[in-house]
Amino acid sequence: MSKLLIVEGSNIGRGLFKELLDANREFEYVLIGTYKEAKQELSKTRYEFAVVDNNLKDAPNGEIIALLNKHNIAPIVYIQELDEDTFEAFEGAQIAEYILKQQHHNAHQAMQRLLRLKANKDHTILVVNDSHIYNIYLKQSLHLHKFKVISANNNEKAREKLQLHPEIDVMIVDDSKPYVDALELIKETRTHTSTQEMKILVLAEDANSYETAQYLLVGADDYIVKQFSRSEFYTRIYKNIN
Repeated sequence: MSKLLIVEGSNIGRGLFKELLDANREFEYVLIGTYKEAKQELSKTRYEFAVVDNNLKDAPNGEIIALLNKHNIAPIVYIQELDEDTFEAFEGAQIAEYILKQQHHNAHQAMQRLLRLKANKDHTILVVNDSHIYNIYLKQSLHLHKFKVISANNNEKAREKLQLHPEIDVMIVDDSKPYVDALELIKETRTHTSTQEMKILVLAEDANSYETAQYLLVGADDYIVKQFSRSEFYTRIYKNIN
């Protein structure tokens, strides 16, 4: 059973989580309320998932996030406001998702996100891109949401990965010629029965209607124009998985 750490300063909040988690029974969990307790708990137990309050009494400036990252955990974070200052403050931090603390049903929202992250462990995504740096960015983004990720830097390697890993259910292709020819790869992929149900998402340079129409005509399910935000990227991934 997956281990979950919840760091929630409110007694009421911890009570709501306990009720939901006991009813759900998907996680082996620990509920605590302070940074100090979290530090002690992480020193003796390895956790896969975490939900944390960004503003704890003994760590009011998000110090809990850095602590969890140190232990290779990308948490779901409760936060009072989500604006440009927030993103700048935690730029570079590994955070799975944010939840606005002032909204109703926070615990229910967090529970839904946790179950989704856990379900993502059953999905394998192939990233086809010739840029080493961009591949790392995409893989990190997908790992934050617990997806299994395989990568290839050209069409030939992508074909090999598809044959070796029939469990791949999403392929993300960056049309970066001469190494990656998205149209050719999509056409060929769609000729094989084993990959007919696989979802294909193309990373397009711009919203050129002719080019994007070509991707869709040969078998792509969706496309996203580059320079996208992580939230937009996740939205497209979930749209196609669901």
